[in-house]
Amino acid sequence: DAGCGLGDGLIALHSAYPHAQLHGLEWSWPLCALCALRCPWAQVRQGDIWRVNWSGYDLVYLFQRPESMPRAAVKARAELKPGAWLVSLEFEAADLPLHVCLQAPDGRPVWVYQMQPVADL
Repeated sequence: DAGCGLGDGLIALHSAYPHAQLHGLEWSWPLCALCALRCPWAQVRQGDIWRVNWSGYDLVYLFQRPESMPRAAVKARAELKPGAWLVSLEFEAADLPLHVCLQAPDGRPVWVYQMQPVADL
């Protein structure tokens, strides 16, 4: 969870995928500390989502702001390996080919993108 805040996304991911290895990254140290308390089964650390390399992750989940989504799309395309996933709650990454748009239980859109090999773009 890139920008995990208090851990709501990590909690939802853990509920859906209880055996997944989950990581949370949060810039704010108070939010990071609270998230670590709420999500003891996840590896939560303080850091900048734009400086951490995403290449080691099979899926990156975001709940950012609409104006940061173009930057997230560029980062995902540059760093995520083919077959990896970028999942965004509420805000579209219009620069990436959409795999599917789901609906969260509260009605918000969940945009799902799978990274393609460079030749397929």
